[in-house]
Amino acid sequence: MSERADIKTRFKPLGKSPLARRMTAVRLPVEIDLAVQSLGTPSERAAWLRRVISEAAERELISNSN
Repeated sequence: MSERADIKTRFKPLGKSPLARRMTAVRLPVEIDLAVQSLGTPSERAAWLRRVISEAAERELISNSN
């Protein structure tokens, strides 16, 4: 199977930080998934998920390690 033509342009960072090479995926409870899916376009959902995960990681994992 060949690589998708858009693989190098599909995932673009929205801020100054580069994106990790590997993706993180989780299955969500149905109610949460429905709420996330209602956020709009896939790009809008991805931006929202990146923001809330990044904020939580900063608050709970990175800031607490100092």
